[in-house]
Amino acid sequence: MPGGAGHRVGRSVNEAMVSESVSSGSLFSTSSAPSSSEGAVSAVLEATEGDPQRTDRYAQFRMARQRVLTGPHPLTYLAVIHEAALHTRVGGPAVMRRQLLRLMQVSRLPNATVQVYPFEAGIYSAHTQAFVIYGGATPELDTVYLEQPTESLFLRDGEQLDEYAKMFERLSELAPAPVDPESAPESHESRDSLSLVQHVMYAL
Repeated sequence: MPGGAGHRVGRSVNEAMVSESVSSGSLFSTSSAPSSSEGAVSAVLEATEGDPQRTDRYAQFRMARQRVLTGPHPLTYLAVIHEAALHTRVGGPAVMRRQLLRLMQVSRLPNATVQVYPFEAGIYSAHTQAFVIYGGATPELDTVYLEQPTESLFLRDGEQLDEYAKMFERLSELAPAPVDPESAPESHESRDSLSLVQHVMYAL
């Protein structure tokens, strides 16, 4: 993991500042599926937050943040999600199904590309934690965002940005083709990201 200084503040404040200024986001997730349904967001926060009021505020913020994908100037969204995140139990089976359906809905957006990094792709993903690379009109303001239990860490050093960009590119190369919910099952010549999502969903 690249070293270097970072800037730490409360995670909700930090995410809000970033979300207002970015035009692209490249995300690698290891513990839960991003773009979650409201039930999934609440279930995750109830399990990790001790303050009910903070849980409710942060859940509302997380759901509002997803609007950047469909607004008048939608975010260009690239996501590589580890297969382990799809299997992480969040709420009950109904909540998990809604979460996976939400992920497939997001993958239909013209500004979104979603891939699943399978277990058999190897150990490369074990060398990094979940992260998001935020980009905007001014490259000097590009930021790597690392979410931690009680705070956020922002990395803005040029070398660190390059390292994380290379990591994301490699993860994307190792992952199967992006999720395409519109494709017919018979068109899948090999295991792809959609089949991984469907396998988890059908097993619920």
